[in-house]
Parts: sequence; C-alpha cells; structure tokens
Amino acid sequence: MINFFAQPLLRIPLIAGAITGGLVILYFLALYAFGVESVLYVRSLRPLDFGFYVIAMIATSWYYRKYVGKGIMHLWEGLTICYVINVLAALLTGWFIYLFVTQIDPGVFTHYIADLREFQVNDKASFIKQFGEEAFVKQLAKTEATQPGDLIWDELLKKTLMTVFPALIISLIFRKQDYSIINP
Repeated sequence: MINFFAQPLLRIPLIAGAITGGLVILYFLALYAFGVESVLYVRSLRPLDFGFYVIAMIATSWYYRKYVGKGIMHLWEGLTICYVINVLAALLTGWFIYLFVTQIDPGVFTHYIADLREFQVNDKASFIKQFGEEAFVKQLAKTEATQPGDLIWDELLKKTLMTVFPALIISLIFRKQDYSIINP
C-alpha cells in the first residue's frame, strides 16, 4: 500500500494538494480575522481562493514535466495531477470549515445561512421565472435544512466544477509527448 503512494504521479500532487489546502485555510482564517462577515458565502472574497488551486496545478504540472517526466508529460498525467490537488485541497478545506463552524464559531454558519436565504429571496422573481414557484419553495426549504456537514461536500463539489476547464487547459499547455516512437 505504501508503494502505491510512493509513485511520483500520486505523491507529488498529494503534497501540493496538502500545501494548497493549508494556504486556503490560512486565507479563510485571514478573511475571518479581518472581519469579513460572510466568510462562507459565495458572493464574498472566499471564491478567490481558487487562485491557490490554479497556481498549485500549474506549478506542480511544470515540476512533474521537468523533473519527473524529463520534459515529457501526457495529457492524462496532467489531468491526474490537477484533480488530485483539487480533491485533497478541497477535502482539507471542507473539513476545516466544518470543524471551524461547529467548534470555534457557529455564528459564521448561522450568518452564512441568513445571507444565502436573503440572496435567494432577493432573487426570487428571476428564480420563479426560470424554475417556478414550487422550485423556489423547495430551494428555500433546502437552504433552511442545510447542516454544517453539508459544507464539506459543497466545497468539494464547487471546487471540482471550477476545476474542469482549468485542469484541461493546464494539462494541454504542459502536455508534451515523445513522438520518436511513431516517427523513427
């Protein structure tokens, strides 16, 4: 089992993902320390933490291609690197946020739910126009039923969706294959 994690294609992105998760946690704590009221909310500065993910994906892909692949990296290796970084960093961040809102400051979660509900009520007309009154009522009920544990999966889902195009672009940019096999 240890040999499985010793492979550079997994070990290097795991290290980069852990570092990225740590940086995102520090960013979250900095926002909290500076008094950003809606630390968890989508409209706040928090989504800017995805920049850490992109930088880590670029740097790790470059490092892997230069030092492990000796100038060669396949597309699937780049995608693997990007998604391993994303999953580990998002899970670390999600678990930290969960522990933060359950153990340190539950008021952050309460404020998050209130902000989200306010946003949904303010956007009611366009939501109803697009999806209908019944869907709006279900959405509000779903917001009210949100538990702190849902933040873990929410973090993972949002970051995974945000990663699709950057991972593909980064993998394509750093992709370089050895064509001497095909053309001797």
